[in-house]
Amino acid sequence: MRAPFAHLPALGCALLLSAAAPISRAGSCIDLALVLAVDGSGSISDAEFAFQQGAISAALRAPDVRRAMQEAGVVAIGAVFWGDGEFPVQVLGWDVVVRGNGAEALASRIENTPRLVFGNTDIGNGLWSALDMLSAPNMCAVRRVVNVSGDGMESITRKRRRVASLPAARERARTMGVTVNALTVSDDVPDLASYYAASVIAGRGAFVMDVRSNGDFAAAIKRKLIREVSPQSVASLGHGGR
Repeated sequence: MRAPFAHLPALGCALLLSAAAPISRAGSCIDLALVLAVDGSGSISDAEFAFQQGAISAALRAPDVRRAMQEAGVVAIGAVFWGDGEFPVQVLGWDVVVRGNGAEALASRIENTPRLVFGNTDIGNGLWSALDMLSAPNMCAVRRVVNVSGDGMESITRKRRRVASLPAARERARTMGVTVNALTVSDDVPDLASYYAASVIAGRGAFVMDVRSNGDFAAAIKRKLIREVSPQSVASLGHGGR
């Protein structure tokens, strides 16, 4: 169910850490393609980043998350680690989960991949790279979702090279029909969830989940994955739900 992954981000460059992508199954699209877009900007310490890597990996292995994936059908999951637009986005290519089985490979890669992103909070650049994964020529999915996590607002300055702005990336998601959800860690920015609701999330059923500290991230990312993967969530959720 895999083919060479040949589509790098159109704006800026990316460090491709896996070169596999799902293709259609028996002439039809897979059920869900989900990209985890993880904040690796300078406001995230190395210890916090490692904790989030472990939390995401544990969530992917959790029995209730696997059950949700089983109900969803054939699910492709990938990830990007993003930070300052001057750093290449780290792209962890697709793993395909069939009947709830197959998430272990991505979980292992997420928890063991060295962090190579830092600097400003370029949410737009991370989102753009996630959308590049979803728009690859050999990607076909009935539902396409980006799961953005972050602890700060967009904080870009003038760059030596062109990078994607957040408004441009958000509009691209809308044009593509991609749902963008968010998990905010608002320990330093009290109104962060409201900012993400107004400026980041997009698409049908899009929502923001907010936690007040990094310590609450593990439980929240598991709940968020279940909510995103479940097919019924598309019909039942409105914008801005927490």
